[in-house]
Amino acid sequence: MRLALIHNPRSRKNRRDGRKFARQAHQLLGEGFLVPASHDEMTEMVEDLARRNVRLIAINGGDGTVSDVMTAVMRAYPEGALPDLAIFPSGNTNLIARDVGFTHRGIAALRQLWNHGEVLPRTNRRPLKISWPENEHGARLGMFQGSSGYARAIAIAHSPHVLRYAPHNLAVAVTLVGAFGSLLWRRQRETWLTGDRFTLEGDGETLADGQSFLFLSTALQKLDLGIWPFWNSGKARSEGLHYLHVADHPRRLLQATWSLLRGRAPSWLRQSGDYMSGRASRMVLTCAGDFVLDGERFAPGAGHRILLSEGPQFGFVHD
Repeated sequence: MRLALIHNPRSRKNRRDGRKFARQAHQLLGEGFLVPASHDEMTEMVEDLARRNVRLIAINGGDGTVSDVMTAVMRAYPEGALPDLAIFPSGNTNLIARDVGFTHRGIAALRQLWNHGEVLPRTNRRPLKISWPENEHGARLGMFQGSSGYARAIAIAHSPHVLRYAPHNLAVAVTLVGAFGSLLWRRQRETWLTGDRFTLEGDGETLADGQSFLFLSTALQKLDLGIWPFWNSGKARSEGLHYLHVADHPRRLLQATWSLLRGRAPSWLRQSGDYMSGRASRMVLTCAGDFVLDGERFAPGAGHRILLSEGPQFGFVHD
C-alpha cells in the first residue's frame, strides 16, 4: 500500500457527493480507502498504516478531521519517519487545506495524487501542538487555536443558521464578526468586553497578565482573502507560532477589526497596549474557559493551563 486515504463521510462537502467519491476511491485504492466510524477506529487504522510503513496519507475532510489524523499519526509513527499528508478541502472549515492542501477535491484530486504524488510540490510545516501539563489528555496537533472570546464566538459560528448561510471559506472572519457583533447587545456587552482572566508566558517571559477579550494562535502562514490578524516585524512568517492577544475593553475595536481582517496592522494598533501580536516557539496559556483547536472545543488542564508549542515536522503534498 503506497497511498491510503482517510475519508470522513460526515464532513460538509462529503455529505453532498461523498457516496460517488467513495465508490470511485475504493475502486482505485482498495484496502487503502479507509472510512473510520469513530475516533478509536481511526486511531486503529492509522496504527495499522504505521505498521505497514505507508508513506503518503490523504485526508478527505475539514480542519477537525485533519487535526485528528495528524494527532493519530504523531502517536503511531516514529517522530523521524512521519508520512507525507495530502489534504482535500471537504469540510465545514478548510483553513489548513487552503494553506498547505489541495486546491481541488474529489476523484480528480485523488487521481492526480495517485499518478503524480512523487513529483507534486511538498511544503514542510510544524503544526501547533497542544499539551496538558498534568497529562490529563494526550497531546494534540492542529493549526488554529483560540481562547476567551474566540471560544465563545465559535458557538455562534457553529449555530445552525450561521452554518447554513455563512461563507464557510471565511471561517475566521465569520467567527470574529460574530464575537464583535455580540457587543451590540447590551446584556452581553460587558461580559464579552471583560473577557476571561488570562496569563500568557512565551519563551521564558510573561507576555500578558490580566483580562483577555480574545486570543488566537496558529501555525498557518496564510488565511483566506488576505485576512491575517497577526504581525511581528523583522521575522519571516514561517518562524514559530503566531499569536494575537486582545485585552479586555479594547479601544478602537471596530477599526482594529477592519484593519486585521484586511491583513493590515497600522502603527497606532501596533503601539496600543490593548493589542499584542508576535511569534513564539513555546507558550503557556492560563485561562479558565474552554479553548478551540481547529473548530473543536476542549477544556484546559489542572490550574487551567495548556502548553502551546511547535509539533513535529510534516511534509504536505499539494497541487
